[in-house]
Amino acid sequence: MKKKFSFLFILLYSFCFSQTEKLFYYIEKDSLLGVKNQNGKIIVPADVTWSTIAYNDTAEIKSNIFLLSLKNKGDLYFDRKGHFLFETALAALGYSDFHEGYILYEEGRKSGLANRLGNKIIPAQYDYISPMNFGFAEYCNGCYRDTSEDEEHAPLVGGVWGFVDRNGEEIKTTSKRNHPKDIETKEHTFIPYQFRYNKKEQKILAFFEKRKNQIIKINGLNCSDQTLFFEIVEKPSEFNPFYKIKTYELCDKFPNGADETYSDFKNFKVSDDGKNYYVIYTDLVNHEKYSEYIERKILVDDWIKSNQK
Repeated sequence: MKKKFSFLFILLYSFCFSQTEKLFYYIEKDSLLGVKNQNGKIIVPADVTWSTIAYNDTAEIKSNIFLLSLKNKGDLYFDRKGHFLFETALAALGYSDFHEGYILYEEGRKSGLANRLGNKIIPAQYDYISPMNFGFAEYCNGCYRDTSEDEEHAPLVGGVWGFVDRNGEEIKTTSKRNHPKDIETKEHTFIPYQFRYNKKEQKILAFFEKRKNQIIKINGLNCSDQTLFFEIVEKPSEFNPFYKIKTYELCDKFPNGADETYSDFKNFKVSDDGKNYYVIYTDLVNHEKYSEYIERKILVDDWIKSNQK
């Protein structure tokens, strides 16, 4: 009995420690980048990076997985124990960013989508897959880049195309619209609306719907469809105690989501208890050694009032 109690105590202690362990980037010789914990233990050994200017070795890594852009290895994601998870696709195209809680990764020259926990929700089995958008992703197999007219912005042609949902399940389009937010494809079929909400989440969205006209008046609309949607794309988690609400405009009947990092005042957060509603923008903070984009929050009603004045 005593041995069993000791084992449980050790297990509980290990669990608590793993939950509180802090991680930080560290820089060596100006071009080597790695990750350590708060005690100086190396989690990922330093390796050659393109530039350390974007990394702050005093800022805590507050995420389940983290990115290291290594010069000779690519854009790699690791878990908090330092285990390699996957390589992301072209960073220059923004594919190393998360969209609606998902990020594009590559394995064996194929692409898939993983979530913020590092779980590969949509297997790497496609020649191309888009970032998650409005709750679904578009894919193709057998397609290729046609560089005959434009090498830099070569379009994808050929192949078999389709759509998958947030669970990686194939989406069957319909011949008619069954929900006001079903999305019409180029072939004039419809992608079923992908979001479902409980009462608490419906109340959160109702807050924004009530203020939609005011938000449009402040931000304006870029697309001729003149339609704005609000959707909850991420829910509270260990490192993010907020609901994330993303705005979408319809552009030629297709949802154009606001960039989740750089579209100031077009994305929102709501506290886990559903009481505090914020509009999000980024602020470029200058330091002696590097520059960093910091997320800022303003209470939505305060933001609306300040813009009305």
